[in-house]
Amino acid sequence: MKYFLTLSLLWLSISANTQIPSTWDGFFTGTILGIDASITSKTNGTQWTGSVDASGYPLQLKGTVTGMQCTGTMTDPSTQESSPFKANLLGMQLTITINDINPLTGKEEEMQFVFNRGTAPPTSLANDNNLNKPANNIDQSIVGLWRRTETYVSSGYSFATDYFMQFNGNGVVLVSDGRTAGGGPTSSIDSGTGDVHQGTWKTEGNRLWMNDGASSWVNYARYYVEGNSMMLTFNNGKNEVWEKQ
Repeated sequence: MKYFLTLSLLWLSISANTQIPSTWDGFFTGTILGIDASITSKTNGTQWTGSVDASGYPLQLKGTVTGMQCTGTMTDPSTQESSPFKANLLGMQLTITINDINPLTGKEEEMQFVFNRGTAPPTSLANDNNLNKPANNIDQSIVGLWRRTETYVSSGYSFATDYFMQFNGNGVVLVSDGRTAGGGPTSSIDSGTGDVHQGTWKTEGNRLWMNDGASSWVNYARYYVEGNSMMLTFNNGKNEVWEKQ
């Protein structure tokens, strides 16, 4: 009896493990750094691939499934840069963890992105989004992550505020509200990363144009790029210097 019970449990275990990879197939929705995103995934044996659509910005996932765990590589097709990832599937929830530069802070850190299984929208609806349409004119020298820092010092207190803008090669731009940190002899503050705003961008001549998706194109600033530095000159004459990360 014990022998047959052991065989039964072993068979159930093997059967469950052979069934697991198929559960990784499907459509998942979630957010990446506050941006709505979806994953369309499938398995071939233990090999798992996922196509990520982060509001028009594509990423590719490739990994190997072991039970409810997956390890592999996340690739940005526009830059060909890759980062290792780990994923965990628990019921209807898919959690992806990567160690990479956080565009909101400019620092390398562990980031977790949570997705929930859903139903893929019809193709006609999935493409009906102005933010998914890349801008026609893109100056490649602007593509990348940029940071600007403002500092304030007074009476023994010092503060610094970091602002970030991520210009993607498909015409999508991500802009952070800014993070302020600092203090003095008796206190300190850290405002956190703040919200991230998404829009589209393009260039015409030496002009940078922005569109928040809710209105028309705006003549944002005149720009000049030299190496890893970019100067923006606004219509009121104000200048900002940004550094590529």
